[in-house]
Amino acid sequence: MLGFWRSHSDYQKFVVRELSSIARIFSSALFEYETEISKLYILNLDGLKNVIAQLYSHTGRPSNFQPEIFRSFVLMNHLGYTLDNWIFKLENNFVLRTICGFTANNIPAVASYYDFINRIIKLDERPCLKKKKRKPTKKIPGKGKKLPPKHPKIVERLVAKILDGRRFNNRPERILQQIFADVCVKQSIDLGLVNQTESISGDGTCIKTGASSFGVKTCECNKSGDYHCNCPRKFSDPNATWGWYSHKEQWFYGYTGYFISTYNKELKTDLPLYLRLVDAKP
Repeated sequence: MLGFWRSHSDYQKFVVRELSSIARIFSSALFEYETEISKLYILNLDGLKNVIAQLYSHTGRPSNFQPEIFRSFVLMNHLGYTLDNWIFKLENNFVLRTICGFTANNIPAVASYYDFINRIIKLDERPCLKKKKRKPTKKIPGKGKKLPPKHPKIVERLVAKILDGRRFNNRPERILQQIFADVCVKQSIDLGLVNQTESISGDGTCIKTGASSFGVKTCECNKSGDYHCNCPRKFSDPNATWGWYSHKEQWFYGYTGYFISTYNKELKTDLPLYLRLVDAKP
């Protein structure tokens, strides 16, 4: 069940109180993380509770520190840490754990982070055995040209289904998109950062994965001298596929990202409104 949820106003009071105490002794530490402090201080997670409450049962052991863990993920990504290294960093950096909402005695373990992830988006941790994903050998298009669509007029057919009332609510990233809409986009609109009269544009981009397309062998064919067998292999990123990067004129292994955004003239920056990650296949 969902445990105690600290409101945004209470979180801000906690941060001001704790950082004021730290400033009396280590004022230089606050200047080092000035950007990070400001970023989390204005990140209002009150709307997050209504989105994720449906993911928790009404009985059982309470899951505490959920907004703090979410805030911790934001800061971890901002500073470029991996999860294991991040827990160690929080245990040894009083400024970072404070702006996440933690104290030295209540820093959640790594398991709490993975539990939070599994609630937001289900991770299938069973070994995924598939054949080795070979780079396509088909003839590539000319310079600057994209591969022809595998399913022509697919967008037209999807739009027709949506207009008929069809909804695609079974996609695994639905909760993530709802969090982004309620916590980020809605607050940006309320703050006047998103001008709804400005034009909105969308585009796609190629996203390479760090995983290997060869996978890891689980058979014992090597012992018999067969080093090029076609047995199923274990993949750390089983959903990645090969796609064509027309701008660089090369194949890439990963995903295609589709983003809808608007431009803020005052800040001179693009503000994302919708994010979607699909396979790289055309």
